[in-house]
Amino acid sequence: MPVLAANKTEVMFDGEKVPGLKGFAFKVFEDKQEVRGIGSEERLGVVYGRLHIKGQILVHSNAEFLNKKMIERDSFQVVVRIDQTSYPEDSGKKSITFDGCHLDDREFTLDANGYALTTYTFTADRLREE
Repeated sequence: MPVLAANKTEVMFDGEKVPGLKGFAFKVFEDKQEVRGIGSEERLGVVYGRLHIKGQILVHSNAEFLNKKMIERDSFQVVVRIDQTSYPEDSGKKSITFDGCHLDDREFTLDANGYALTTYTFTADRLREE
């Protein structure tokens, strides 16, 4: 089973690395509606709807180009290249691409030690794994 090496992972935004990148997370989920029967406590089935893709970008201090994209409402692409290592052999790289991304919000935090962190939340039209 491959082990993902976070310290060998690249996160690119429109082909450029973000200075001060501290973390990246994403979540994929679908709308779901339960089909219920009349007079029964059990569900008969499930109907699925739209796929939702949400992500978070954590940056030390601030990312000016992401602030600019949020103000201008520009879309962008995120590509995550993950180094998959498996001791003793290397199993290659995995790429996850998020197309049609738009920023939803940003949150700035400053802790008691003076460490500044900005979290940008985005949504994407589609996700491709290669």
